[in-house]
Amino acid sequence: MIRAGACLSLTGRFAPFGTQAANGLRLWAAEADAELVVVDDESKPAVLEARMPELAANVDLLFGPYSTILARAAAAFAQRRGLLLFNHGGSGGQLNIPGCVVNILTPADRYASPFVAHLAKSGSGRLFTYCEIGQFGRQVTAGAGRDARAIGIAIDQLDFDAPPDGEWDLLSAGVYEDDVAAVNRARTLPNPPRLVCSVAAGVASFADDVDDAEGVFGVGQWAPGAVGAVEAGINEREFLRAWEERFGGVPDYPGVQAYAAGVIAAAAGPGPHWDTVAALDLTTVFGRFRVDAAIGEQTGHTAVLTRWRGGRSLIAR
Repeated sequence: MIRAGACLSLTGRFAPFGTQAANGLRLWAAEADAELVVVDDESKPAVLEARMPELAANVDLLFGPYSTILARAAAAFAQRRGLLLFNHGGSGGQLNIPGCVVNILTPADRYASPFVAHLAKSGSGRLFTYCEIGQFGRQVTAGAGRDARAIGIAIDQLDFDAPPDGEWDLLSAGVYEDDVAAVNRARTLPNPPRLVCSVAAGVASFADDVDDAEGVFGVGQWAPGAVGAVEAGINEREFLRAWEERFGGVPDYPGVQAYAAGVIAAAAGPGPHWDTVAALDLTTVFGRFRVDAAIGEQTGHTAVLTRWRGGRSLIAR
């Protein structure tokens, strides 16, 4: 029997997402007849660092935590110990470590690419970005800047104390609660943005937490309907049915990406090594998996653009 383990935030600020990820791994473990141990990192890097050694010593597969800041701590531990870490929860910087970290996610600097592509079609002239704190958000907005400049869209940082005149669009990327607050504040400006995109809007709870979700774009790692046929693991219909039966409701992307990490780890064979993982090119319910073996970056998976319409988050066409 496969023995797998993960440090995940079951309490603390990341608990809603860490719990989703834990459930995704539990679903995979049940399907794969694997033994799974989940340890609470309490959303704190210091707690994760204290609990990783015992966990890693007793498992065959090691899965990372949710959030970039915790994933970086887990990656540093894995690198020191010469372990292979399946990273399903952090897409920010300092995680491309070939030979050590198996990245499942689209990198943060490619998160906003679908929204910028949409702006190109809708005739946007000015894009403003907002990021309160965090390396993840800075990387998302930096990637948006790169993509926007490449197609001739002017880009700048939003200053709420001196908001822009004329027609403008907004991309907010950062900590969930900061994103929600930024969307609320921007839409009540005397001259609100024409289009709004928020990383937080890719999560189902956004509609409950924001003043008005209607029309807001979200970007995320997954959304229902984003993936067709799969080559490993169960398909979307089976996955959603299994999730509903076991946990109730519909999963957000942290649960789906964690499940996919288990499927990918199992597909690499017993006691997987970097070379066997990096040779994989397959599609799970989460989307395509393909790693650049030389730099450790996920190149197969792409972010998904969604939009809130009538109380539902739908894939933006």
